[in-house]
Amino acid sequence: MSSRYGFLGCLVAVMALLESATEATQYTVGDGFGWAVPPNNSSNFYDDWASNKTFQIGDSVLFNWTGTHTATRVPKEYYDNCTKSGLDFTTPWLLFTFSENGTQYYLCSISTHGEQGQKVKFVIGDGIFDTGSASSLVAGALSLILSTLVFQFLALY
Repeated sequence: MSSRYGFLGCLVAVMALLESATEATQYTVGDGFGWAVPPNNSSNFYDDWASNKTFQIGDSVLFNWTGTHTATRVPKEYYDNCTKSGLDFTTPWLLFTFSENGTQYYLCSISTHGEQGQKVKFVIGDGIFDTGSASSLVAGALSLILSTLVFQFLALY
């Protein structure tokens, strides 16, 4: 009888781990400041903001702005040089959900906004492109479930 309670306890703990592993967070780019040319042309404003966050697959970022801006996803070289060629999104707000590990770069393609610091780099997971394999936490939790089931099965016989 007590082995069944142990099994149930392990199962509850594993389910809690899986639940926490799948929680997604939504971030507003720049928090209350939003998506705009940073004060005093601070070229690191958004990268400093992003560096304090841990972005994971499933998390989303909201670009929220007033006035004339864009959120343009660009390759790293374009980000580094503030090249204004890429896929422009021009609605007054934009929500992106991260679906893979890697690094994504965005800038505003209006006038010199990028050069004035309106650009951001997101490092998702470990920052290395992943072809969609399960995160180590989920893989570890699944391994724990399978191990627990095997041990409980063996304990009954």
